[in-house]
Amino acid sequence: MSRSFAMILVSVLLYSSSAHAGVAEARETARLNNCSPKKIEVLSNNLGQSSQTIYRVECNMPKVRADGVADAAQALLIRCDGALCDRLRAVSNATK
Repeated sequence: MSRSFAMILVSVLLYSSSAHAGVAEARETARLNNCSPKKIEVLSNNLGQSSQTIYRVECNMPKVRADGVADAAQALLIRCDGALCDRLRAVSNATK
């Protein structure tokens, strides 16, 4: 009984020690792509051996813009696989 409990405990500790990217990594990826994060939400989350999470990060936009300047992206889609995150694409405020 105690041997099986020890095996279960070791397997749980090994599983929990693996690195998985989360909201903090998505926030940092957004900052690296010139987006000051305002709101972060999970769009999709796939589990399993090839797990990945896709976040939608809304950016803080300046309240005043110069005339003739094109509209910047309102949000970014960020994909996190394992411990790495990268930008998928920019999205406008109209699409969600």
